[in-house]
Amino acid sequence: MKKILLIFFIFGAAITYAQKEQDCDTLLWNGQKYTVNIDAYVPSVVTVYFQRTGQYSPFNFWSSNNNRGHIATLEIINEELTLKNIEAKRFKTRKGNLWTETGIDTVAEPEYFGITSLNKTEPFDDDMIIADWYSGILELVYIPVNPKEQKSNKAKGRRYLYIVKGKILENTLIQPQDKTSNKKNANQQQPEILEMQRIQKAFQTFYTRCASDREIVIYNGHKGLLDHIPNGLSLAMKYYNNDPLEYYEKCHDGKIVDNAPFGEWQITGDSLFLNKLEMHTGLDLFSHKESNPSINAKEKRAFAYWITGDYVIHYGVWDTNGFGIPTYTVAKTQKIRIKEGRVVSSSFSPSGFDEEDNKDASFDICNEGSIWSVDDKQLAGSIGEYPRPKKSPTYKGNKEALRNWFLNHPLTDDRAKERLFRVRLGFLVNCKGEAGQWRVISKGKGELFEFANMVKELVETLPQNWEPATDKKGNPLDCWQILEFTVSDGILTNANYK
Repeated sequence: MKKILLIFFIFGAAITYAQKEQDCDTLLWNGQKYTVNIDAYVPSVVTVYFQRTGQYSPFNFWSSNNNRGHIATLEIINEELTLKNIEAKRFKTRKGNLWTETGIDTVAEPEYFGITSLNKTEPFDDDMIIADWYSGILELVYIPVNPKEQKSNKAKGRRYLYIVKGKILENTLIQPQDKTSNKKNANQQQPEILEMQRIQKAFQTFYTRCASDREIVIYNGHKGLLDHIPNGLSLAMKYYNNDPLEYYEKCHDGKIVDNAPFGEWQITGDSLFLNKLEMHTGLDLFSHKESNPSINAKEKRAFAYWITGDYVIHYGVWDTNGFGIPTYTVAKTQKIRIKEGRVVSSSFSPSGFDEEDNKDASFDICNEGSIWSVDDKQLAGSIGEYPRPKKSPTYKGNKEALRNWFLNHPLTDDRAKERLFRVRLGFLVNCKGEAGQWRVISKGKGELFEFANMVKELVETLPQNWEPATDKKGNPLDCWQILEFTVSDGILTNANYK
């Protein structure tokens, strides 16, 4: 059994304070050099790139003084933030599909680590790119050019840059307070400073909350925790293109806030839906506030067509340890691969759920190394290309027997009875004439795709009366086939296959 320990933010804040002294990034501007102050668990400019793009960061833990694994050199040119180079000690490089870790000290240009501008293709020079993915506050401290300037360093104060998509929106210098001045009154005279500090704190808290949440997913009636990329943003943020500004605009009328969105998800058939969106607003991992998803007001839930990638679901139970800290004991782990909201592959460790909860538990492929398929473009787009059989799988009693069964087994959802639509399913018929691995291959979003999954769940109860495909010699084969329907008044009509 694996236990996941979720620590309240009050503990996290103490750890952050203890590790606050990080190896800082460097920023060059108008011939002067600055350090970029950063807390241990607030993302750097480079880390934000991987959060925005959803990629895995290649950088590994450097030391207790640098847990993000890199130091970047930045520069302001023409009021835009650019990334010059990155220093790393332990990172992964990719050769084909193989990732290899190296322990060699390296200072390299951004593209060496796979980092490019999101929207701009013309850099200022060969080894510099515009950091147009970054929005937030950079807190800068002046670095003296020579030791004689050390004593006057405090006179330089601190400079705050408000960066929006790589461009400087505001530039504020905070002068150190005179010993005889009233700090409160001084701040009241500089409201722009207070607002800049509020925005900085909001960004920091947003990222901390967003990266810490584990989202809930319901799959085949079982509730689990849906993991996301380490140091990445919540899965719900993908709807907002992992862009905090887009999230603020759509959910908070553009105001910079410190809450973070996370979702309750559900997988129906092979489709991922966002049931509801909640906000993480408090000091601990369980201060959640339900909110409108603001995705599709006409539907109670939204088909998550924007989700693509590899994810892990942890199934288990909540408990509390001797210190009163919540823990999650994992009984089973499921790895899923999602493409545009559809689950294209799934595997359990150590084992799956009971057979009654897994419709394909008794379905076996006769020969994994020799699978065939009927000729269909939509099916090929879902499963890939396979050779054609001499004879396709057919239903015993032919299509009339198939159609008669569906006439007596309509959809029961009242919404589906009010719509006219078409559905196409792909499935595999093994050499024994058994059907399995059903999937929706027709196009459709939102409610229509939900109806298509209702059809899929109904078809999975169809009696196993298939004749397997055969090769030229009449040998039975494992072969992909399709079923297509017109659904009218909830009745599956015109059932057809190839």
